[in-house]
Amino acid sequence: MNSEAEQIIHVSAVVLRNAAGEVLTVRKTGTERFMFPGGKPEAGESAADTALRECAEEIGVQLDPEGLREIGTFRCAAANEPGFDLVATVFEHPSQAEPSATAEIAELRWLDASAPWPADLAPLLAEHVLPAITGAARPLPGNIVVFTGSKTGDGPAYGLAADRLGAGLARRGVGIVYGGGHVGLMGRVADAALEAGGRVHGVITQALVDGETAHTGLTHLEIVGTMHERKERMASLGDAFVALPGGAGTLEEFFEAWTWQHLGIHAKPVALFNVDGFWDPLLAMIDSMVQRGFLASAYRDALIVGTDVDELLARLSTWTPPERKWKK
Repeated sequence: MNSEAEQIIHVSAVVLRNAAGEVLTVRKTGTERFMFPGGKPEAGESAADTALRECAEEIGVQLDPEGLREIGTFRCAAANEPGFDLVATVFEHPSQAEPSATAEIAELRWLDASAPWPADLAPLLAEHVLPAITGAARPLPGNIVVFTGSKTGDGPAYGLAADRLGAGLARRGVGIVYGGGHVGLMGRVADAALEAGGRVHGVITQALVDGETAHTGLTHLEIVGTMHERKERMASLGDAFVALPGGAGTLEEFFEAWTWQHLGIHAKPVALFNVDGFWDPLLAMIDSMVQRGFLASAYRDALIVGTDVDELLARLSTWTPPERKWKK
């Protein structure tokens, strides 16, 4: 199994506009998708340095370093490297000169971002940056990783919420990735999604299969060796994370996914489904972390909290990632 580092390609990209407000896209030689000017860093380069160099090399435009403004860091599937994810730091810059295609660039195209977008855009543009700069709603995630407990809790509200989440995601065509068990709220989420015709991908360790906790009726059940592999695999399959009520394991999974967001390991939304006030004590603790100077308020603000499925999905579709904690 590839490690996280082996599965990720880091790049910088730049949004440039012409006098009509159109956005410059480029198609590189030997590829089919249009993307922003940009590329991979060379040794010792910052993200901004890479953006400046790539624009000079690809489109012959020398940008003023003082004019660069970071839009954000986004993670998505790589357009030209199957099986890899792209983590892109995207900047914008006032256009200064007419771009021209170098040998590396097969075609330049100006795009009216307010009009319907063509189908040949790279995922970074269509799924993340264009929605961010136009205010358009992002598509719903293709798969959501659901963290939740192997018990059902002390009242019916938790199971009913798990049912609503599973069925609600299935009806909207959103797949579920989860820990692969048939017990507790885990099983309730999976069963509700399957009954509504949804896709459910479980990832479980061999030890848990041997303990007879595996759900054998899933769309796909993947068996891995360790808990570390399980969490890494779930994260790689999902486009967002939602935590239902649960115990220590749910907390551990939630905090790891949320921390990875802060560090820029991924740029995916993380949400708490706050059933019957279950997460209120945790949210109070997180607020205390901010007040006492241990957590930046931007990361608290980036955490999605919802009390029903429609609210969660609405916030997932408009979410933008916070600035990562440590920059190169």
